[in-house]
Amino acid sequence: MFDAGFVPIRPLAAALHEGEILFTWLVREVLEADPRPAERHAVYVAPCAETPRRHQRIGAYALVLSERGVLGTVNSAATKAPGVWTLPGGGIDAGESPSDAVLREIFEETGQEVVIDRVLTLESEHWIGRTMSGALEDFHALRIIYGATCETPSDPVVHDVGGSTEGAGWVPLRAWRSLHWTNSSRTLLSQYARKLSRRVSP
Repeated sequence: MFDAGFVPIRPLAAALHEGEILFTWLVREVLEADPRPAERHAVYVAPCAETPRRHQRIGAYALVLSERGVLGTVNSAATKAPGVWTLPGGGIDAGESPSDAVLREIFEETGQEVVIDRVLTLESEHWIGRTMSGALEDFHALRIIYGATCETPSDPVVHDVGGSTEGAGWVPLRAWRSLHWTNSSRTLLSQYARKLSRRVSP
């Protein structure tokens, strides 16, 4: 975006348009004084001559708040980080809008009905490494992150049994830092949890 002459201010929307996901930002023109943004993603290259398989995955996730706290899920043994807490969400199916995907994933992983407030950000990560099956993969992850609220929170229930989620729970805002979260989730919580919590009635 910077190379095209624009500086992003904040995300506005993410929508399915003619089979493609269209991500819209509020922008301004680049000024002479604007420093070039630092590279956001890190690439980890496996030390071997094997050619990796290229794969891109687009997912939708949400930072969900209610009077009970922030909604989190716990990774299962089917992931590379079992037992680690993360924000609910997952991959977007072909022909599915990002908003529909995140609502579906939240219900599958936690059983909660939520209302999307806004798009918070778009995350991009790229690395080369081994999959759970041992294949070498050149992986690019794009994550659309929403802010959402749950007006009628209940005890979370995992409906998608046997998947990437082994448990879910409401975590009091004062206590989320005491849990082991993925790096991405911890960064998002640090940046947005307190700000978004002002919209939730005590």
